[in-house]
Amino acid sequence: MFEEIIRRIQICIPFRLLKEKYLPLVLKNRINPEIGIDGGVIDTHSKKDFLEMVSILRQEGLLITLHGPFYDLVPGGMDKKILKATRERLKEAFDLIPVFEPLSIVCHTGYDRKRYHEVEDEWLDAALETWAPLVKGLHGTGTTLMIENVYERTPRMLQKLLRGLNSEKVGFCLDTGHMNVFSETNMEGWLKALGPFLKELHLHDNDGISDDHLAIGAGKIDFESLFEYVEENRLRPIITLEAHKRTWLWHSLEVLSRSERFCRIVQS
Repeated sequence: MFEEIIRRIQICIPFRLLKEKYLPLVLKNRINPEIGIDGGVIDTHSKKDFLEMVSILRQEGLLITLHGPFYDLVPGGMDKKILKATRERLKEAFDLIPVFEPLSIVCHTGYDRKRYHEVEDEWLDAALETWAPLVKGLHGTGTTLMIENVYERTPRMLQKLLRGLNSEKVGFCLDTGHMNVFSETNMEGWLKALGPFLKELHLHDNDGISDDHLAIGAGKIDFESLFEYVEENRLRPIITLEAHKRTWLWHSLEVLSRSERFCRIVQS
């Protein structure tokens, strides 16, 4: 079951680490990568570099998802110059979709209530203007934009954003670790509000204090309740493991292989 799980899920790997360190491991273990593309990678690599990597992965029959850039980006920002730079950077990432042909591209909202609580309506309008043309460009491709929770305390603004975009090419990526650390809403509350949009899961664990990206089972997150919801609602989200150490990845896979619900989900 261990090997079957690997074949049916994604594992997060920044492009630079994939290229410089982990490609042999990926090929040996037939890992489907969720490739992290940040601004530095976009600025220092050519289309040829990306095509070479894609060719290697495709020859092995591996599935690709992408994680878009997020450092310093403010898709709903109030400063027009910063907002323009954010939109330019996101467009550069989305321009790589025809190269990678990923199943999904995961992006952050950049929303933080501590900064934007007084301008929420303006933030939402700006965010919709940022994402709408990018989503439009996904039509005719096999790629879906997955919007991920990070610092959101509740699902409310994400729900407004997803409803505002109102597209089958957009889904919600539930990040379990971010929810456990930064949110005031429990798993049940997130699923109740955003379950209809749920198309991807980022799985990693923590103790509720720090976003440590631990192995599943090493923290306090109730993954079985999540798997129960997914199974009962017959959802088929993309599943990505985000443990940040190699040993934590193997431990996560061992824990998941002992979960009957999870095994049924990936086999369905």
